[in-house]
Amino acid sequence: MLRLVLALFAIAEFLSPASAQISQCNACNINNNIACVSNTEFRFCGANNLPGTGPTFTCPTGSLCTGNTAVCEAGASVVGACAACQQCNSQKFVACLGVRTYALCLGASTPDLTITGSCAPNYVCNRDNPNICGLASQGSQATCGLADDELYSSTTESTPENFNATLYCQRMQRAGRFPRGTNINTTCRQFVLCFYRSNELRGSVYDCPGQTYFNATSALCVTGIPATCTVGIQYLAIQGL
Repeated sequence: MLRLVLALFAIAEFLSPASAQISQCNACNINNNIACVSNTEFRFCGANNLPGTGPTFTCPTGSLCTGNTAVCEAGASVVGACAACQQCNSQKFVACLGVRTYALCLGASTPDLTITGSCAPNYVCNRDNPNICGLASQGSQATCGLADDELYSSTTESTPENFNATLYCQRMQRAGRFPRGTNINTTCRQFVLCFYRSNELRGSVYDCPGQTYFNATSALCVTGIPATCTVGIQYLAIQGL
């Protein structure tokens, strides 16, 4: 009953003029204890200043959830708090597709849905996190909304053991150097070279020299551990493989 009363109180402020400040997706507003869990939905916050698991409320038609004091706002200049979902970050490196899933951008403005991956259990995807995935329990906020997802559920997906470099390249549909996998001791130190031979895409796996790792953004072997090989990453996969 208390939550219902609070929800009705929030609805009274829904149509307030849009403010310039936009909150982050899934971030709890300390003024009203509410977080946007999609561009049009919100929840009351629970323990640890995280969105709760209670009912999800929907903004009125024509308004977006901004996470400000008014929660939902209407207007041509209004941007939803979760608008960054499925958008490449400023470095054109990665885009979050969901709470725990992501796609590499490989220097483009739009994500390459051929190369996707998943965060480890209890980690969430934040496109501005240098490591892509961060622990939700330590305050990392998912770029995409929690409305259709649960924060702490796990996944059992993994990279296939039988790897075919030529099939990989045919899925990529272009020549170049691409990441092999996410194992810090093995596949992170390799890359797939896709090339044309007799007008047909072929692929070969190469090892990076010395103690270096393959960086998907620069397409070079580097000394620093790339984000796709950090502890929060569970797997990296090619569509259809």
